[in-house]
Amino acid sequence: MVDPDARAEQESAHGGSLPVGPGPAAGRRAVREAVLRHGYAVCHGRLDEWGEGGGETVSAAREVLGPDWPRYRTAREPLVRARLLGSRLLLRHVVAAVAGTEPGRVVVGRDGNGRPVLHRPAGLDVGISHTAGMLVVGVARGRRIGVDVEASDRPLLAPGLAEKFCHPEELEELSGLPPAERNLRLVRLWTLKEAYTKALGVGLTHDFSRLRLRPEPQDGGWRLDRTADGWHLRCEQVGHFLVAGALGPEGGWGDGVL
Repeated sequence: MVDPDARAEQESAHGGSLPVGPGPAAGRRAVREAVLRHGYAVCHGRLDEWGEGGGETVSAAREVLGPDWPRYRTAREPLVRARLLGSRLLLRHVVAAVAGTEPGRVVVGRDGNGRPVLHRPAGLDVGISHTAGMLVVGVARGRRIGVDVEASDRPLLAPGLAEKFCHPEELEELSGLPPAERNLRLVRLWTLKEAYTKALGVGLTHDFSRLRLRPEPQDGGWRLDRTADGWHLRCEQVGHFLVAGALGPEGGWGDGVL
Protein backbone atom coordinates (compact mmCIF):
# COMPACT_ATOMS: atom_id res chain seq x y z
CA MET A 1 0.00 0.00 0.00
CA VAL A 2 1.29 3.48 -0.91
CA ASP A 3 1.94 5.75 2.07
CA PRO A 4 -0.43 8.77 1.69
CA ASP A 5 2.21 11.20 2.92
CA ALA A 6 4.83 9.80 0.53
CA ARG A 7 2.42 10.11 -2.39
CA ALA A 8 1.46 13.64 -1.34
CA GLU A 9 5.11 14.65 -1.08
CA GLN A 10 5.70 13.47 -4.64
CA GLU A 11 2.82 15.64 -5.83
CA SER A 12 4.11 18.58 -3.78
CA ALA A 13 7.49 18.42 -5.48
CA HIS A 14 5.95 19.52 -8.80
CA GLY A 15 3.21 21.73 -7.37
CA GLY A 16 0.43 19.22 -7.99
CA SER A 17 -2.82 18.72 -6.10
CA LEU A 18 -2.20 16.87 -2.85
CA PRO A 19 -4.38 13.94 -1.72
CA VAL A 20 -5.67 14.37 1.84
CA GLY A 21 -7.68 11.75 3.71
CA PRO A 22 -9.64 11.93 6.97
CA GLY A 23 -7.05 9.86 8.86
CA PRO A 24 -5.03 11.65 11.56
CA ALA A 25 -1.97 12.19 9.33
CA ALA A 26 -3.06 11.32 5.79
CA GLY A 27 -1.34 13.90 3.57
CA ARG A 28 -1.12 16.63 6.18
CA ARG A 29 2.67 16.73 6.47
CA ALA A 30 3.00 17.25 2.73
CA VAL A 31 0.40 20.05 2.81
CA ARG A 32 2.29 21.87 5.54
CA GLU A 33 5.60 21.46 3.69
CA ALA A 34 4.06 22.59 0.38
CA VAL A 35 2.91 25.87 1.92
CA LEU A 36 6.33 26.37 3.53
CA ARG A 37 8.04 25.69 0.19
CA HIS A 38 5.66 27.27 -2.33
CA GLY A 39 3.42 29.53 -0.26
CA TYR A 40 0.28 27.57 -1.17
CA ALA A 41 -1.25 24.13 -1.54
CA VAL A 42 -4.12 22.74 -3.61
CA CYS A 43 -5.57 19.58 -2.05
CA HIS A 44 -8.20 17.05 -3.00
CA GLY A 45 -10.22 14.49 -1.08
CA ARG A 46 -12.76 11.83 -1.93
CA LEU A 47 -16.40 12.43 -1.15
CA ASP A 48 -16.85 8.84 0.05
CA GLU A 49 -14.19 9.52 2.71
CA TRP A 50 -15.21 13.02 3.82
CA GLY A 51 -18.89 13.26 2.95
CA GLU A 52 -20.27 11.40 5.96
CA GLY A 53 -18.77 14.02 8.24
CA GLY A 54 -17.12 11.48 10.50
CA GLY A 55 -20.29 11.03 12.52
CA GLU A 56 -20.67 14.73 13.27
CA THR A 57 -23.63 15.68 15.45
CA VAL A 58 -26.08 18.29 14.21
CA SER A 59 -24.50 20.96 16.41
CA ALA A 60 -21.00 19.99 15.28
CA ALA A 61 -22.05 20.01 11.61
CA ARG A 62 -23.58 23.44 12.07
CA GLU A 63 -20.29 24.72 13.51
CA VAL A 64 -18.29 23.20 10.65
CA LEU A 65 -20.57 24.64 7.97
CA GLY A 66 -20.85 28.13 9.45
CA PRO A 67 -22.53 30.41 6.86
CA ASP A 68 -23.26 27.37 4.66
CA TRP A 69 -25.51 25.82 7.31
CA PRO A 70 -28.76 27.23 5.77
CA ARG A 71 -27.83 25.73 2.37
CA TYR A 72 -27.08 22.39 4.01
CA ARG A 73 -30.27 22.38 6.08
CA THR A 74 -32.55 23.16 3.13
CA ALA A 75 -30.78 21.01 0.51
CA ARG A 76 -33.00 18.11 -0.56
CA GLU A 77 -30.33 16.03 -2.31
CA PRO A 78 -28.16 13.95 0.04
CA LEU A 79 -25.27 14.35 -2.42
CA VAL A 80 -25.41 18.13 -2.13
CA ARG A 81 -25.41 17.93 1.65
CA ALA A 82 -22.51 15.48 1.66
CA ARG A 83 -20.39 17.69 -0.62
CA LEU A 84 -21.08 20.79 1.47
CA LEU A 85 -20.13 19.12 4.74
CA GLY A 86 -17.23 17.09 3.34
CA SER A 87 -15.56 20.02 1.60
CA ARG A 88 -15.77 22.19 4.73
CA LEU A 89 -14.34 19.40 6.87
CA LEU A 90 -11.50 18.92 4.40
CA LEU A 91 -10.80 22.65 4.39
CA ARG A 92 -10.65 22.83 8.20
CA HIS A 93 -8.21 19.92 8.36
CA VAL A 94 -5.99 21.38 5.61
CA VAL A 95 -5.88 24.82 7.25
CA ALA A 96 -5.18 23.23 10.63
CA ALA A 97 -2.24 21.31 9.15
CA VAL A 98 -0.77 24.49 7.68
CA ALA A 99 -1.30 26.61 10.81
CA GLY A 100 -0.30 23.92 13.31
CA THR A 101 -3.61 24.07 15.13
CA GLU A 102 -6.69 21.91 15.65
CA PRO A 103 -9.48 21.74 13.01
CA GLY A 104 -12.00 22.89 15.60
CA ARG A 105 -10.14 26.18 15.97
CA VAL A 106 -10.50 27.02 12.26
CA VAL A 107 -13.29 29.50 11.53
CA VAL A 108 -14.44 30.03 7.92
CA GLY A 109 -16.97 32.64 6.78
CA ARG A 110 -17.98 34.35 3.55
CA ASP A 111 -17.51 37.88 2.25
CA GLY A 112 -20.18 40.06 0.66
CA ASN A 113 -19.76 38.26 -2.68
CA GLY A 114 -20.10 34.80 -1.16
CA ARG A 115 -16.39 34.05 -1.38
CA PRO A 116 -14.98 31.94 1.48
CA VAL A 117 -12.79 33.87 3.92
CA LEU A 118 -10.77 32.58 6.83
CA HIS A 119 -11.52 34.38 10.08
CA ARG A 120 -9.18 32.24 12.15
CA PRO A 121 -6.23 31.63 11.90
CA ALA A 122 -5.12 34.89 10.28
CA GLY A 123 -2.84 35.37 7.29
CA LEU A 124 -4.23 32.62 5.04
CA ASP A 125 -6.59 32.72 2.07
CA VAL A 126 -8.75 29.74 1.06
CA GLY A 127 -10.78 28.38 -1.85
CA ILE A 128 -13.33 25.56 -2.15
CA SER A 129 -14.76 23.56 -5.06
CA HIS A 130 -16.51 20.22 -5.44
CA THR A 131 -18.25 18.11 -8.04
CA ALA A 132 -19.51 14.52 -8.16
CA GLY A 133 -17.16 12.49 -5.92
CA MET A 134 -14.30 14.99 -5.73
CA LEU A 135 -13.65 17.73 -3.16
CA VAL A 136 -10.94 20.36 -3.70
CA VAL A 137 -9.63 23.09 -1.41
CA GLY A 138 -6.81 25.60 -1.70
CA VAL A 139 -4.87 27.49 0.95
CA ALA A 140 -2.29 30.26 0.44
CA ARG A 141 -0.27 32.45 2.75
CA GLY A 142 -0.52 36.21 2.16
CA ARG A 143 -2.07 35.99 -1.33
CA ARG A 144 -5.35 35.14 -3.05
CA ILE A 145 -6.14 31.60 -4.17
CA GLY A 146 -9.03 30.13 -6.14
CA VAL A 147 -9.73 26.51 -7.11
CA ASP A 148 -12.11 24.66 -9.37
CA VAL A 149 -12.75 21.02 -10.27
CA GLU A 150 -14.68 19.51 -13.18
CA ALA A 151 -15.12 16.04 -14.67
CA SER A 152 -12.61 15.87 -17.52
CA ASP A 153 -15.24 14.49 -19.91
CA ARG A 154 -17.88 17.13 -19.14
CA PRO A 155 -19.53 17.75 -22.54
CA LEU A 156 -18.89 21.33 -23.68
CA LEU A 157 -19.18 20.95 -27.46
CA ALA A 158 -22.81 22.10 -27.64
CA PRO A 159 -23.35 24.66 -30.43
CA GLY A 160 -22.59 28.19 -29.30
CA LEU A 161 -21.37 27.21 -25.83
CA ALA A 162 -17.64 27.64 -26.40
CA GLU A 163 -18.23 31.13 -27.81
CA LYS A 164 -19.68 32.19 -24.46
CA PHE A 165 -16.51 31.55 -22.45
CA CYS A 166 -13.61 31.34 -24.92
CA HIS A 167 -11.54 34.24 -26.21
CA PRO A 168 -11.66 34.56 -30.05
CA GLU A 169 -8.01 33.50 -30.27
CA GLU A 170 -8.75 30.44 -28.15
CA LEU A 171 -11.63 29.52 -30.46
CA GLU A 172 -9.29 29.72 -33.44
CA GLU A 173 -6.82 27.36 -31.74
CA LEU A 174 -9.61 24.96 -30.80
CA SER A 175 -10.95 24.74 -34.34
CA GLY A 176 -8.02 22.62 -35.49
CA LEU A 177 -8.36 19.97 -32.77
CA PRO A 178 -10.26 16.66 -33.07
CA PRO A 179 -13.55 16.60 -31.09
CA ALA A 180 -12.34 14.64 -28.04
CA GLU A 181 -9.20 16.75 -27.67
CA ARG A 182 -11.21 19.92 -28.28
CA ASN A 183 -13.67 19.04 -25.51
CA LEU A 184 -10.85 18.29 -23.06
CA ARG A 185 -9.22 21.65 -23.86
CA LEU A 186 -12.56 23.40 -23.35
CA VAL A 187 -12.99 21.82 -19.92
CA ARG A 188 -9.44 22.84 -19.05
CA LEU A 189 -10.01 26.45 -20.12
CA TRP A 190 -13.30 26.62 -18.21
CA THR A 191 -11.78 25.18 -15.03
CA LEU A 192 -8.80 27.55 -15.12
CA LYS A 193 -10.93 30.63 -15.74
CA GLU A 194 -13.35 29.71 -12.99
CA ALA A 195 -10.49 29.19 -10.52
CA TYR A 196 -9.11 32.63 -11.43
CA THR A 197 -12.41 34.50 -11.14
CA LYS A 198 -13.16 32.69 -7.87
CA ALA A 199 -9.81 33.94 -6.54
CA LEU A 200 -10.85 37.49 -7.39
CA GLY A 201 -14.30 36.99 -5.89
CA VAL A 202 -16.29 37.65 -9.07
CA GLY A 203 -16.92 34.08 -10.23
CA LEU A 204 -19.36 33.53 -13.08
CA THR A 205 -20.42 37.18 -13.16
CA HIS A 206 -17.34 37.92 -15.25
CA ASP A 207 -17.29 37.55 -19.05
CA PHE A 208 -14.95 34.59 -19.52
CA SER A 209 -14.59 35.34 -23.23
CA ARG A 210 -12.46 38.38 -22.31
CA LEU A 211 -9.87 36.17 -20.64
CA ARG A 212 -7.10 34.82 -22.89
CA LEU A 213 -5.20 31.83 -21.51
CA ARG A 214 -1.79 30.76 -22.77
CA PRO A 215 0.18 27.70 -21.65
CA GLU A 216 3.61 28.13 -20.06
CA PRO A 217 5.62 25.22 -21.54
CA GLN A 218 8.55 25.62 -19.15
CA ASP A 219 6.60 24.79 -15.98
CA GLY A 220 3.29 23.33 -17.15
CA GLY A 221 1.36 26.33 -15.88
CA TRP A 222 -0.82 28.91 -17.61
CA ARG A 223 -0.83 32.69 -17.80
CA LEU A 224 -3.60 35.16 -18.52
CA ASP A 225 -3.06 38.06 -20.89
CA ARG A 226 -3.93 41.48 -19.48
CA THR A 227 -3.56 40.16 -15.95
CA ALA A 228 -1.42 41.73 -13.24
CA ASP A 229 2.05 40.23 -12.93
CA GLY A 230 2.50 37.51 -10.38
CA TRP A 231 -0.57 35.36 -11.06
CA HIS A 232 0.13 31.65 -11.51
CA LEU A 233 -2.45 29.20 -12.85
CA ARG A 234 -2.20 25.43 -13.06
CA CYS A 235 -4.54 22.62 -14.13
CA GLU A 236 -3.89 18.92 -13.84
CA GLN A 237 -5.65 15.60 -14.28
CA VAL A 238 -6.52 13.83 -11.02
CA GLY A 239 -8.21 10.56 -11.86
CA HIS A 240 -11.42 11.37 -13.75
CA PHE A 241 -11.22 15.08 -12.91
CA LEU A 242 -9.40 18.27 -13.85
CA VAL A 243 -8.26 20.30 -10.84
CA ALA A 244 -7.30 23.95 -11.36
CA GLY A 245 -5.71 26.45 -9.02
CA ALA A 246 -5.13 30.19 -9.45
CA LEU A 247 -2.59 31.86 -7.18
CA GLY A 248 -2.39 35.62 -6.87
CA PRO A 249 0.71 37.84 -6.55
CA GLU A 250 2.84 37.41 -3.46
CA GLY A 251 1.91 39.91 -0.79
CA GLY A 252 -1.38 40.74 -2.53
CA TRP A 253 -4.90 39.76 -1.61
CA GLY A 254 -6.53 39.76 -5.02
CA ASP A 255 -5.44 42.83 -6.95
CA GLY A 256 -5.52 41.96 -10.63
CA VAL A 257 -6.68 43.14 -14.02
CA LEU A 258 -9.76 41.52 -15.48
